[in-house]
Amino acid sequence: MSTLQRRRVNKSETSEEPIEDREEGYSKKVAYDPEESKLQSNDEQPILTLMEEVLLMGLRDREGYLSFWNDSISYALRGCILIELALRNRIRILDAPARMRFDISERLIEVIDSSKTGEVLLDETLQLMVSDEPLSIANWIDLLSGETWNLLKINYQLKQVRERLAKGLVDKGVLRTEMKNFFLFDMATHPVADTSCKEAIKRRVLSVLVARNMELPYNKYFAESTNFKMLRTIALICGSYGANVLENSLSSLEYDKRDRAVSRSEEILAQFSQFPFDLTKESKYGISVNLNKEVSEELEQNPGNDLKLELIAGVFEVFSRMDMLL
Repeated sequence: MSTLQRRRVNKSETSEEPIEDREEGYSKKVAYDPEESKLQSNDEQPILTLMEEVLLMGLRDREGYLSFWNDSISYALRGCILIELALRNRIRILDAPARMRFDISERLIEVIDSSKTGEVLLDETLQLMVSDEPLSIANWIDLLSGETWNLLKINYQLKQVRERLAKGLVDKGVLRTEMKNFFLFDMATHPVADTSCKEAIKRRVLSVLVARNMELPYNKYFAESTNFKMLRTIALICGSYGANVLENSLSSLEYDKRDRAVSRSEEILAQFSQFPFDLTKESKYGISVNLNKEVSEELEQNPGNDLKLELIAGVFEVFSRMDMLL
C-alpha cells in the first residue's frame, strides 16, 4: 500500500472563498478605510480645487505654460490653499476675543479636522499646520511661499506647486503633457485637453462680472450640489485677481465692458475682505446686482461657519494688497 495519501484541505487553509459563497455573490471586505469612504461619497466638493481653477485661468491653452512675467500667481496659490481648506471644514480662525484687536489677516488659524482631503497639496499643508502652533493667515501664506527669514521654518515652503497642480489636472483629464524645446533645454508643458472645462470657468466668472443678474452655470466639474457655490465663485474671482490672471478670462470683451468687469472685481474684493461681509452695499456699476442676495441665502443655509468665513475674508485682504507685498 502506498504511503502517499491525499490530504483533505480545510476551508480555513485556502485563500479562495467556498464555491457556495461565490455563487451567491458573497464576498468579505479585507480592509476598510473610513476616510477613503468619506472622500468617495462626498458630492459637495467640486472636482477641481480652487487652486486648479486659478492655475487653469492663467495657463495658455495651446502652449501649456504660464506667463514667465507673472510674479503673483505662486503667492496667490498659497492663499487659495487656505481658502480651500476652510471651505472643506479643516481650518478656521482661532476663537479668541482678543483677535478683534488685530487686522483680519493677522488673526491666528487653528486646525479643526486633520483628516485627509484626497488632494496632496491640501493634505501636506494640513500636516504642517497640525504639527505647529497657531500662526496668522499672513504668516502661513508667507511660510508656504518660502517668504520668511525664519530658518527653522524654511522647510514649510511647498515645492513645485504649479507643476504639481498641472499634473493633477492631467490626471483629471483637463490637461495633457507635452515636451517642448526651449533653446537649450526641454520642458514639460501642459496644454488644455478639455476646453469645455476652462470655458465653463470663464462663463462662471463672466456671469458675476458682466451680467446684470448673475446666474451660475453648472457642469460635471462644478455641480449644483457643490457646497458654498457662491463663495467659491467669489474666491475664484478674488484669487484670479490676486494671481494677476483674471484679465485672461475677459479678453473676449470689448474695452468698456472689460474695464467695468475689472472694476467690479475690485469692488467685490474690497467688499469681502472684511468680516462680517457687508451685504447691504450695492454695486455702483449695475453688475451682478443680485450677488448680495445670493450670498445671504447661502450663508443662511450654512449657519455656524463664521470663523471659517472670517479666515476666507482674511485671505482676500492679503490678495487686496498683493502689489505692496511683492
